[in-house]
Amino acid sequence: MKFGLLPRIITAIILGVIVGSFAPLWFVKTAATFNDIFGSFIKFVIPFIIIAFIIPGIGQIGRGAGK
Repeated sequence: MKFGLLPRIITAIILGVIVGSFAPLWFVKTAATFNDIFGSFIKFVIPFIIIAFIIPGIGQIGRGAGK
């Protein structure tokens, strides 16, 4: 049985609320710390990923510019 993206997201949100309501405090703090570290890493890496895709495209445009 396959689920689409929207049902998976809704299921994950509901599961997160349930687990967050009954989880011990140390688990919630650990999850929040991981979320903060991972979020900071993603914010750091995304500009490099964008640059890595844009620069080769600009380079390919420049090859045929004189024709």
